[in-house]
Amino acid sequence: MDLKPSKPTRSPRGVEKPVAMRLLPEEREELERIAADEVRSAASMARIIYLRGVSHYRAEASA
Repeated sequence: MDLKPSKPTRSPRGVEKPVAMRLLPEEREELERIAADEVRSAASMARIIYLRGVSHYRAEASA
């Protein structure tokens, strides 16, 4: 029996349905630079930025 070690995941359990997002080339380059600085994938970094943005959006909407 050949057991491969599992890869560590960067997303919490249950995060499984991708969402497409269109970015301008400059925006994509910036996302990739930020992701590289934090040693993350672009998708993982986009999710982190989204979560921070949602918090900011909700705070502004309730003010």
